Amino acid sequence: MAAPCRDWFHCNRCYRQDGARFSVTSCGHVLCEPCLGAGPCPICAAACRRFPIPEQLEETLFLKSPAAIARQRLAHISQAWRFQQAQVDLLLAFHRDTARRAEAALRDARRALDSKQREAEELRRENGELRRHLREAEVSPTWRSSSPLSRLHPRTGPQGHPAGFPYSVVGSFHHPAAAGHGPAR
Repeated sequence: MAAPCRDWFHCNRCYRQDGARFSVTSCGHVLCEPCLGAGPCPICAAACRRFPIPEQLEETLFLKSPAAIARQRLAHISQAWRFQQAQVDLLLAFHRDTARRAEAALRDARRALDSKQREAEELRRENGELRRHLREAEVSPTWRSSSPLSRLHPRTGPQGHPAGFPYSVVGSFHHPAAAGHGPAR
């Protein structure tokens, strides 16, 4: 029964390796048919069950060559690893692509923000200049002579309107004066 690659297989009592039917006990001992007998295990004296070992040892996992089991399992493990690694690679590629797109969007947003900040700074500068001119105009009594309106209308008519200006001011709205009448008073 023992093959050259099964030199480890033997009866745990008489150390026979072939020529008899073997059984394994629930306590983990291998015994040949003549050594098995009835009653407790002849090795450890435990009350146990007996399981006959088939003639073809390849059918029983515990009796197979560990190297053969390892090669079979490693082939399966290698296949599972390649599959899982391919899945990881796909996931990483997705995240890299997502990160690249997010970085590009961030760069675009930063450029747009920089542009808006430059525009805002220019508007602040212009606003500051306008405020400065307004303060100067309020302080200076000669502001009317330097304003653009004074250049267009060098003389003012009644109520401070430029001469020949046919509108009256009511509230904040301008109404044309009646035809043939002068400015409203």
